[in-house]
Amino acid sequence: MEGEEYPTVSALFDKYLKIYEEVESTSLPSNSTEIQDKVKEAIEGLVKATVLVSELGVFSGNESVDDLPTTSIKFLLLPVLLGTFSIKRTDIDRLEVLRLADIYFRDFMTRCLQYEITDVEVPKKPDCDDEDGAEKKKDSKTSQAPKRGMPTPLELQKMAKEREEKIRRFKEKKATGDRLIELKKVLKNPSCDEDVKRKYYITLVKKFIFDSLEELESIAMEKQMLIDMAALRMKGAYPEKEEPPKTKAFKPILITRDAVQKNVFGLGYPSLPSITIEEFYDQRVRDGWFPDPSLRQNSLQERASKDPDKGNEEEEREEAEKEEAEERDDPEKIARERERDEWRDTHRRGWGNTYNRS
Repeated sequence: MEGEEYPTVSALFDKYLKIYEEVESTSLPSNSTEIQDKVKEAIEGLVKATVLVSELGVFSGNESVDDLPTTSIKFLLLPVLLGTFSIKRTDIDRLEVLRLADIYFRDFMTRCLQYEITDVEVPKKPDCDDEDGAEKKKDSKTSQAPKRGMPTPLELQKMAKEREEKIRRFKEKKATGDRLIELKKVLKNPSCDEDVKRKYYITLVKKFIFDSLEELESIAMEKQMLIDMAALRMKGAYPEKEEPPKTKAFKPILITRDAVQKNVFGLGYPSLPSITIEEFYDQRVRDGWFPDPSLRQNSLQERASKDPDKGNEEEEREEAEKEEAEERDDPEKIARERERDEWRDTHRRGWGNTYNRS
């Protein structure tokens, strides 16, 4: 029973990896209610798993993948799965979706590079992510627009090299996918050894490296397109489109690597935001992801602050109800009462002397 209520971080991860596979293989449109519910559930679950992995200190500095236990390798996929699910969201502004997904994919690529799973460098951020860069690009476009003609020999050489790289990457991705299918079949055998599991997880990480490179490329193109369309709308050259209401920027939840960052989430890079556990929970309550504890308590705190005697009476009444439920052997009511008591004990310190008369 306890294991069902409090699943291990490994079981939690496996659950949402399975949801990823279901979402990727479905024929339903990504904006359908069913898919969006799964996306929201998966993001919430993966965020919790990320917090747990950070708290457990699964990853540390100066490690390679060879130093990681087999059971920990799959947790490298947390940011890329968050990026994959985030990019499917349709309930918030699209530019915000792309910004979040970009951070998650880059975090995943950086970590894979640090753990020596790949030697592919994280792609450079596009100019549209940097206001100064965007302005420079705009100025250079206006000043050099008439000069556009046939590509130079150097440009042709660069284009040919990029094409060769894409072909090589495509072949490697296909070979990785085929290898993954083979290993998955072997994994179904209960007697498969630890080495097979390790190879499977490393191959799975490599598969997501190829996916991340493609996603980062698509994100950069879509971002630029959205920015250009917004500029055209402002000039009246493009019809207005009804878009989801603007939302407050979300803070990505990423795996921490250092003991100093135990209670602070984020990579610790100056360019990325970090939030404490309390800020993280409060943000999720505001966004509607987690329940508001004050509402669950039916504003008991507010009633008690107005009338301390009434607060004490409320507590006494609830205690009496709990005792009556126990006498009637009502397991559901007992469970609700216990949950309420645990929540009250946890938050009593923050309420001060609300329930204690001076």
